Amino acid sequence: MDKGWYVRFLFVLATVVGSWLILWPSVDKWVPAPPRVKTMFQNRISPGLDIRGGLRLMYEVEVDEAVRDRRDLRADQLLRTLGERYGLIKKGVVPTREQLQKTAQRLQITPVGERGMKLKFRDNADLAKLDRQLIADYGDVREKGREGTVVDLDIRTDFLDQIRETAVEQARETISNRVDALGLREASVTAQNADIIVEVPGADEAAFQRMRDLISKTARLEFQIVDDDSTFVEELTDLPEGITRHTETVSAGTSKPAVTMSYIAARGQGARQKLSDYIDTLKASGKLPTDHEFLIGEYSRADAGDKAAPKAREEAWRTWYLHGRAEITGQAIKDAFVANEPDTGKPYVAINFNDDGAEVFRQLTAANIKRRMAIVLDDRVASDPVIQTEIGGGHCQITLGGFRPYNEVINEAKDLVVVLKAGALPVPIRPSNEQMIGPTLGLDGVAQGVRGAVVGIALVLLFMAVYYQVAGLIADLVMLINLLLMLAAMAFFEATLTLPGIVALALNIGMAVDANVLISERIREELRAGKSARSAVDQGFGRAFWSIFDSQLTTLLAAIVLFQFGTGPVKGFAVTLVIGICTSLFSGVFCSRVIFDWLVRGARVNSLKVG
Repeated sequence: MDKGWYVRFLFVLATVVGSWLILWPSVDKWVPAPPRVKTMFQNRISPGLDIRGGLRLMYEVEVDEAVRDRRDLRADQLLRTLGERYGLIKKGVVPTREQLQKTAQRLQITPVGERGMKLKFRDNADLAKLDRQLIADYGDVREKGREGTVVDLDIRTDFLDQIRETAVEQARETISNRVDALGLREASVTAQNADIIVEVPGADEAAFQRMRDLISKTARLEFQIVDDDSTFVEELTDLPEGITRHTETVSAGTSKPAVTMSYIAARGQGARQKLSDYIDTLKASGKLPTDHEFLIGEYSRADAGDKAAPKAREEAWRTWYLHGRAEITGQAIKDAFVANEPDTGKPYVAINFNDDGAEVFRQLTAANIKRRMAIVLDDRVASDPVIQTEIGGGHCQITLGGFRPYNEVINEAKDLVVVLKAGALPVPIRPSNEQMIGPTLGLDGVAQGVRGAVVGIALVLLFMAVYYQVAGLIADLVMLINLLLMLAAMAFFEATLTLPGIVALALNIGMAVDANVLISERIREELRAGKSARSAVDQGFGRAFWSIFDSQLTTLLAAIVLFQFGTGPVKGFAVTLVIGICTSLFSGVFCSRVIFDWLVRGARVNSLKVG
């Protein structure tokens, strides 16, 4: 006697029981689950933003900045490579400021527009060092023309879209890593053209503010040498009201252990904006050299001896005049964590560089002993320690300045660790839409959606039971199994259930019914042809299978397209649809066959009522 149906029946039973155990913690609100079950099965179905309400942020990626960054990178590489060809820079070693300055005396590189640069050589002998093969080696740079000792280069047009798309994807990945670091597994981060959309179901006002600050932080960490040999600040005239000039004694190298340098500062409300506006004015007027940066930062405790240092809790900012090229960036970071100074207990961020970064940092410190190195975070100077000796081992620390409460500093340090470990944004992002979605609208929507889905499913179940009789009851049981499997799969993968997802659930029930209708009609045809119940079941399933498979396959292809090109809600619909296709095939073909086999083989029913 054929006992294969018995093994298949046990497999189906085990699948149903296992699916219920996986799903049970997700429906604990309506059917309380034992603590042991909730401990063993911790995955849950997460209500989506349209159901629970929460936080929705949309940011526009400044993709043009990525093109300018690529242009500036190529300019730095060209300057260093030609310096090596001139014999001024040793290959494979971080150049000193003096070496770069000597190279710049023979070659001036000026940015032109968004993606162009103009190279002006001292003479034809230096120009000859720039051969076309060197330009071609970069791949994304082309030569526009030469006139005398001037060469015009720009980023190739066919690379612009690739650079912009890469910037958007890197920004999406970075933001996703930051959100994951907060433990927000229910959050969704998607990219659409040049926009990045972040959705966090259930977020409150406190989470709203923290998420905004954390996501929008560029986290560009750079280490730059302070130009303490320059008289740029001393020569500034007509300082705006509220901005004053001050002096400090600093070390500018082993041969200049104590020199007097000038800087400008502002205090009181709006001090930072005053300095930023003034620096922007200098840039717009062309007074700020293109190979330097003029950045600001808060007063730190190290400034306390200065007569211009602020009182406790007073907003105060000052400037640093830096060589423009970043010697080492946050891309070289291997690890970051919060630590405390042993003497003061003040928190700081400790950084460990990767192997390449550690070597570059060693060479950088060796070439600039007794000079100040500015640690710049998001175009703001966090600290400016003097390099006392060559620093090996790849370790560094960022001290968070200012006169602020301990809790405020420690929270900033923790958030900084999150963004540093997640990586810096490749380009800045600009908020385009920020909103808190209230749960009331979501509850109304889900109530209507669930009501519609339940009514639709109930009508389908009633029709099948009335029209197909025994076969219809089997179809109803299989549809309930299919619904259980779909929800269990969503819980297992911690999927987010949205209103479109509820619609997809109802649609999948209809698709599962379609499979059972085909099977029932085939079995009925075989029974009318005079075949036994057992033979009719075998022939009915055999003839209906490929029709069912073809219909499910075409739906699967449509779901894949929706997932690939759709936005968040559409993707949620597509994911639920794909899960439903898989469960429909299993329940509609395999589970249904097991139940029919139990009737005709186990119970030995000789007459089937299929309508």
